[in-house]
Amino acid sequence: MKPGEFSDIPLQEDNPTRAFIADAVASKRRHLPLEVNPALASLSALLVESGKDELVIRFTAPHDATQGNGVVGGGTLANMLDLAMAMGVLSRLKPGHTCATVSLTVNMQSAGHEGHFVAVAGVDRVGRQIAFAHARLYDAERSRLIANATSSLAVMAVRP
Repeated sequence: MKPGEFSDIPLQEDNPTRAFIADAVASKRRHLPLEVNPALASLSALLVESGKDELVIRFTAPHDATQGNGVVGGGTLANMLDLAMAMGVLSRLKPGHTCATVSLTVNMQSAGHEGHFVAVAGVDRVGRQIAFAHARLYDAERSRLIANATSSLAVMAVRP
């Protein structure tokens, strides 16, 4: 093919969340709002920092996520962990690929109250079809472990 010619092969689309987080991690962005999709935006997700092995993401549990006793519901905490692990895996995938949670195991350690939480997520392995990740969720000061989780995620091509 000569420069300027177009191939009959359609370009594979990319997951915008994957592209965003991969670029943020590659450029070592810090304190970056993760407003790229509604799930992250609803929890005011903020990429605090990223390294070779971990992502640190701050989430904010809104008032409407609390139960009658002022404790954030377990589903919201699990969502924070799931999102953090997915961001870790997405940051490692090639353009044109995405992931979806296949299994999620969450262990609640202590009550979490309305406000900020910090998730520290790592990726154990990314294979051709399955990735494995883990995360810990702390209170805002990172002094108390709220929950921890592991997940397996299907790795697949983005559907056009």
